[in-house]
Amino acid sequence: MIDAVNPRVELPAGLVETRAIVLLPGCTLDEAVAPVEVLIEEGLPILSLSPGQRLTPSMLRRVFGRRLLVGTHDLRTPADAQWAVSEQAAFALTLGDDDQLRSELAAAQIPQCPAALTPTEIANAWKQPDAAAVQVVPAGVLGTSYPAQLAALLPDIAVLARGAESVHEVKAWLGAGAVAVCLADRLIGDALHRGDLSALRSRARPIVEATRTRS
Repeated sequence: MIDAVNPRVELPAGLVETRAIVLLPGCTLDEAVAPVEVLIEEGLPILSLSPGQRLTPSMLRRVFGRRLLVGTHDLRTPADAQWAVSEQAAFALTLGDDDQLRSELAAAQIPQCPAALTPTEIANAWKQPDAAAVQVVPAGVLGTSYPAQLAALLPDIAVLARGAESVHEVKAWLGAGAVAVCLADRLIGDALHRGDLSALRSRARPIVEATRTRS
């Protein structure tokens, strides 16, 4: 949705409410169905896929319908943006600084989140009028004091923390006001390769508990 005063396309309400995005690595639909069901059941229904995977957002939607929301990550080129548009992605986590990529996503009203790390980079990324939020990548590299320091410096910028996956890191980022955290390998583990789904549940539960704690 675009506001007349603020031209930024808002992030989906479900993402903002859930406060977590699960970035799925390359896999097939058959490999994904059981782990994704577990994620949904445990309260992590916001997923993201990257271009070039055999699995696509439309495939997941055909299986799970409105029980999940699927976006895209690691978009670098206009072709990646066109793929996201064709797949009706709910959001786009972008890398690099390609004007045409941004234009393609903006024209389709897909909320996009450029990547940055330092306060200067984050402030510059937020100047893009079509940025719905800024991904802080890699969010874990500067320690758990960085989220609060960043929030003090840039209190009015919406950020997503990507690369901070421990419960302690998740709490630090969300407690400092991050819109959401992006979870990947540490959460998924071997679940996509016939791994232990009970272990996936055990990893998911403390993360979900952390996302539901409001400071």
